[in-house]
Amino acid sequence: MKSPALSPERRDAPARGAASDARTVAKGGGIQVMGQFLNKGLTFAFTAVAVRVLGTAGFGLYREVFQILTIATMVAGGGFPNGALRFVARARALDAHGAVRGSVRTTAWATVVSSAIVVTVVLVALDPIARAFADGNVGEVADMLLLGLAFVPLYALMQVYRSATQAYKTMVPSVVIGNIVQPLTRMAVGIVVLLLGFGVAGAISALVLSAALSFLAGVWYFGRLLTPAERSAPPVSEVGPILRFSFPQAGVTMLSTSSLGLGIILVGLFASDEQVGLFGVAQALQLAGNMFLTSIVAIFSAVAVGLHERGEWGRLESIYQTTNRWVATFGFPVLAALIVMPEFFARLLGGPDAAGAASIIPLLAIGNLFYVGTGPCGNLLSMTGRPGLNLVNSIVSVALYVGLGVWLVPTHGIVGMAWVDLAVTALVNIARVVEIKMILGVQPFGRSFLKPVVATAAAGAVLFAWTRVADASFVASAAGLALFALVYLGVLRLQGIDAEEREVYDTFKARLTRRAGKRRTPAE
Repeated sequence: MKSPALSPERRDAPARGAASDARTVAKGGGIQVMGQFLNKGLTFAFTAVAVRVLGTAGFGLYREVFQILTIATMVAGGGFPNGALRFVARARALDAHGAVRGSVRTTAWATVVSSAIVVTVVLVALDPIARAFADGNVGEVADMLLLGLAFVPLYALMQVYRSATQAYKTMVPSVVIGNIVQPLTRMAVGIVVLLLGFGVAGAISALVLSAALSFLAGVWYFGRLLTPAERSAPPVSEVGPILRFSFPQAGVTMLSTSSLGLGIILVGLFASDEQVGLFGVAQALQLAGNMFLTSIVAIFSAVAVGLHERGEWGRLESIYQTTNRWVATFGFPVLAALIVMPEFFARLLGGPDAAGAASIIPLLAIGNLFYVGTGPCGNLLSMTGRPGLNLVNSIVSVALYVGLGVWLVPTHGIVGMAWVDLAVTALVNIARVVEIKMILGVQPFGRSFLKPVVATAAAGAVLFAWTRVADASFVASAAGLALFALVYLGVLRLQGIDAEEREVYDTFKARLTRRAGKRRTPAE
């Protein structure tokens, strides 16, 4: 059922409000994009060293253990990070000062309890888990899991505090916590211990240390963001509403095929560590195309909650479409490049041994075109109070993913898994777009959405033609990618800049000009 009908004046939000929403999302998303660039750069650097030092089989073991710990962390955190974001944002929108600290206190303690339960379950089931994933040495997998268990509560709590800072419509703390402190620690410490010969155990230890430091950073940042009124008000905990929201959202989070890393899990169960390593390389490359969506989702969610609570449907659809166009503008060309030149990127990230990942990189990238092209549809469903429907979507997608994976992976290996990933990713995201249209009456495709589509198609065609006439050397490939970028930007430019894009551009330009002026002042 659609949201209640409003007057034309209420539904067609003022242009000033829509521009303000766009600036807020652009500013927060821009900061997060920079953080994601750093995060993914650090992750790629660590992956490149780990694959070369450990080999594809050793890296596959690390990825299996990391994925098991990640799943345990998602179960422990459940929907509590999203609960912290939604209820802190709601409390601030309604000026309920006591509910700000109360919401964080409730979600943090719930995370502590759930983490204790998860860690206990892992300890009890340690041997069966290790046997299911061991390629040979069961004891080694068990030892690595024990070494990394502290990662579970530390990372889950970090996500709660990090999400709470996003409710303030600023992304700087979130970027520092999750995109600088955590990945920088893992990369720096991880590379050192790998080069010193500590192997997978060293990499897992670096992972735990990174979670501890980022958790402390999260607590510190949230304390700094509290306003005097929020700090002095007695905490008010909406325990019932928070739990009713968080439990279904926990299912959405835990049953996300990408978050669960079901591809890694299924390949690990039915194929070799080497195939897991190749699948891990292919998945890591997809992050470059997805990072723009994941960068902008958090700040979009905070804005969407406020608009939904105030019933401003016109502004909600406007920012939904604007956000989706930005995501496509940044994400589509990256995914297109992966589709056209998979072997170049596989070798670039993992070296010659990773060339086998080239067969599945395009398939995963096509699936991610649907993920990126439908924008923050999953988050919009949850943040407008419908996590239960999102949970149903996730249950169906996981059932399909597992069923098809069990059928295809034993026979077709990572290629079969990639086809499953493509089909399920496309299906679930199309379904979410339809559901949002039916329930809220909004959809993510504005008139200008075709601009990045046309530009990507033109640039992709040029890059494809280049690969047919040029050799496969690094220099020739890099030149082809440079031409690809020029064509993409040129076609975008020819299609013109929209009013919202101009508004954002002028905002950024003004901010840069002010900062440059401030830097010149002392010299003057």
